[in-house]
Amino acid sequence: MTTVSLAGSASRTLAGELSPGGKALYTVQAKAGQTLMVSVMPVSTGLTFQVFRSEATVARAANGQPLVMGGTLPDAGPADQARAWIGAIPRDGTYYVLLARDAGAAPTPSAYNLTFSLQ
Repeated sequence: MTTVSLAGSASRTLAGELSPGGKALYTVQAKAGQTLMVSVMPVSTGLTFQVFRSEATVARAANGQPLVMGGTLPDAGPADQARAWIGAIPRDGTYYVLLARDAGAAPTPSAYNLTFSLQ
């Protein structure tokens, strides 16, 4: 799990790499009323993310991958296939962003840039 530090109004881009079926978990501390923006590039690599509410809990799945249990914010759930998202933070807390790569994607690891902005 990687903590993304965003003081005040800030933006930060993190680089990484995921294999097919891989997941990476990020946390962002935010306050009620702030706007969180998340985007992943490039969009053609089978990468999508979910943004979980601050009440979510984190565990490890049997395969060692991060497993987040709890509700997601509007338009940032599993069926939304989010690659870019902007939303209002409903309450103070730590929010989880789970980045995942489609298991059916090309067999080689894929590099990505995940950008966070908080205003």
